[in-house]
Amino acid sequence: MAEFRISSEDAQVDLRRLATALAESQGWAREDVGIWDNRRGEVIVTVDDALLRRPEPDLRTRPLHTPRDVHRACEMIHAEDPTLRGVDFASLRTEAARLFSAGWTTEDVLHALGHRPDGEPWPTGPERRGTEWLAARLRAWRTPDGDIRPSLSQEGAQLRVIGRAGLPVDLGLPEDAEPALRPVASPAVARSAADDARRLIRQNARTTSDTLAHRDRTSSTIRRPER
Repeated sequence: MAEFRISSEDAQVDLRRLATALAESQGWAREDVGIWDNRRGEVIVTVDDALLRRPEPDLRTRPLHTPRDVHRACEMIHAEDPTLRGVDFASLRTEAARLFSAGWTTEDVLHALGHRPDGEPWPTGPERRGTEWLAARLRAWRTPDGDIRPSLSQEGAQLRVIGRAGLPVDLGLPEDAEPALRPVASPAVARSAADDARRLIRQNARTTSDTLAHRDRTSSTIRRPER
């Protein structure tokens, strides 16, 4: 249990309100934090040790952004894929960093090293090793224009959004394809799909929902002088 005290010489300062604001700024729920006054006019705040420990990021199934997390994920990939034996670690990190910047996860990279974009496994053998084989496999996960294709997890999230929202069933299909008939989703399912889409955006972007909300609030109160 951690404890800190707040005091002020200004009697007009609401110390309990200040302590509550400080706790909320750290993302702590009010019921998880103890706040009370003592006889000396101080406010004591107690915080459980578990709240002070930042959880380790999920290196396997979440997008990574910091150089430290990317480095650790590449170490994991290098250790788990036997075809990377002898591959220069710096080359692997350079190739993988591009994928991580596109929102891929560690599991996505491992999948791409083991499978083609159509789901078929890559051929194996003693000659299927080294830096050139690494580059060849990842090159297949790019479009003809050089853009990085959606990863396995990104495609799954997109299909869930489309399926639950009841979007046109022929979306993305060739013109000569025959889509199956299916009903449009109910409003409740559409709202749930919209929530999935927002989570997907937050997952793959560094801009947080709090930042977006603050921007919306700010823009609504800006008053520009009339010319």
